[in-house]
Amino acid sequence: MTGARMATCCDHEPLSGTGSDAGPSGVGTSRRGFLGVVAAGAGALAWSSTGSRMAFATPASPATGDVVVLVFLRGGADGLNLVAPFQMPTYRALRPTLRVKDPGEFADPTGVAGLPLAAGGAVGAFPLAGTFALHPGMEALHAGAWANGHLAVVHAAGLPAAESTSRSHFDAERMVEAGSAAPAVTTGFLNRHLQGVPGLDRLGSIGRGSTLPASLRGPARSFSMASIAGFGVRGFSSTTRARTALVSLYDRGSGLVGDTGADTLDVVGLLASLPADPGPRNGAAYGTDDLSTSLRETARLIRADVGLRAVAIDAVGWDTHGDQGVPEDPNGYFRYRAGRLAGALQAFYTDLGADMDEVTLVTVSEFGRTIDENGSGGTDHGRAGAMFVLGRKVRGGVHGRFPDAITQGPEGDLEVLNDYRQVVWEVLSLRGGATDRRVVFPTFSPDSPLGVVVA
Repeated sequence: MTGARMATCCDHEPLSGTGSDAGPSGVGTSRRGFLGVVAAGAGALAWSSTGSRMAFATPASPATGDVVVLVFLRGGADGLNLVAPFQMPTYRALRPTLRVKDPGEFADPTGVAGLPLAAGGAVGAFPLAGTFALHPGMEALHAGAWANGHLAVVHAAGLPAAESTSRSHFDAERMVEAGSAAPAVTTGFLNRHLQGVPGLDRLGSIGRGSTLPASLRGPARSFSMASIAGFGVRGFSSTTRARTALVSLYDRGSGLVGDTGADTLDVVGLLASLPADPGPRNGAAYGTDDLSTSLRETARLIRADVGLRAVAIDAVGWDTHGDQGVPEDPNGYFRYRAGRLAGALQAFYTDLGADMDEVTLVTVSEFGRTIDENGSGGTDHGRAGAMFVLGRKVRGGVHGRFPDAITQGPEGDLEVLNDYRQVVWEVLSLRGGATDRRVVFPTFSPDSPLGVVVA
């Protein structure tokens, strides 16, 4: 990317999930330390397991529930520029430079003005039609999934102040991935969801990366991989030799070590047996960035019917304290980041085509950014942000509550008016087959349904 820069925060914890096996959230890992990494090259394998191997079965039947894909925008994504209240005078006043512009401000608004979110065509009527515009770098998603009525937005979303007002990356990430601010909740909400899903087979859930995202950590078995091709073992001349060595090692005993070794071998063998990658379908064009690669390989695994029910993907780089860039600048950092996000989501949606009937993707971030700009051409840690929900069973539009005017609210930032767990719970319960909210989100009390998805 030419000319794009980003200033990182001066004194916060790691944002990208690197570091110790505990990861940025510290969600419980006590039963995995001795077998945390087996794979090699670009792929590392982390896991959690409660018992022995399960038989393979396909999840392709809609009766079993959707594959739920969670994309975590790490760093605190600026929801007020991803989905801008572009016509509000108070937004224009508080963001004189960084704001998304109205098309009427340009003789030719193509590529420089916000992309209005309004009802019409395949997008049904919704109360906040015309209030918002996508960042001008998100044309791919606006012209694709949004126009088809398959993209929903929930703004002013996050963890409510009644539960936490933290602006610490470390604390906020931990709470979002645990689904609770309570210290006693030490497993990830996706893992607790999976504990209630019947018939999980060998590859029921994966996290993309070298360590397992905290949302997947807990008793239900999960694997992480940086790539399908790199999911192997170093130091052997062939996969057969590696498998023979691992069988010899892990079959010596029973219990957790033996079962986990067997699970590992099953997945290594399963991935090795996949047919050659046919490439994206339906004319989908993925980028070369990490998020695009992760979603491309996720689509491949979904089509291969390996049993996926949950996928967690990290998308880093959203901590824009400085040099965020004006939206109309094609070389601006935030425009680059927004464009990569939109392009990756749209390529995934296009690639899967009709299979998106059984796939729902949700984005979250630990918090949003401040309403006003700082002196470094960026924004600081805020509170509420914007969420995207993507799928063919999604009700297109902007859902939930939003303030009548953008002001420095009671928290000094955009106030959280929509609990992010309301969005995720509707996806998990109506599309993912979840039945017990108290298990998945033990400290969450649901509000009126937002209607982001249909059963």
